[in-house]
Amino acid sequence: MEERRNKRGSEDIVELEEDAGASLEPARIEVGSGYTVAVGYDENQRPVVNVKTYGRIDLSRLRREVGRIFPNAQIRQKVQLQL
Repeated sequence: MEERRNKRGSEDIVELEEDAGASLEPARIEVGSGYTVAVGYDENQRPVVNVKTYGRIDLSRLRREVGRIFPNAQIRQKVQLQL
């Protein structure tokens, strides 16, 4: 058991020269769509649902689904990020 711990040392660290000959170029990153939901309650114990979306989301469908799960909830949509 002790031998395994000693194998992880500074031998795995590799130092690179400043001019390693590689250059990084910007690339477009493809990200899917999704949303996050945070639920809280107001002073009257009514649900307050904060929804944050990113990508392409069917907002009317999302509102119906949230409304089904949390009836009479106040739904707040955060800034939608289009990627």
